[in-house]
Amino acid sequence: MSNQELCLLLDTILALIESGNADKAAETIRNGIKRIDRGMTTSSENDKNEKKD
Repeated sequence: MSNQELCLLLDTILALIESGNADKAAETIRNGIKRIDRGMTTSSENDKNEKKD
């Protein structure tokens, strides 16, 4: 996840919290965590493959 995507995600969460929509904010946080986890897994797998070459 790029810095721009992270800023957009945080901005969205803030707007949801300020509008009283905590459930949707929590869902957005969970989705963001999953995206970051997938990105880290992909990056670490790419690093392993590059070291083998």
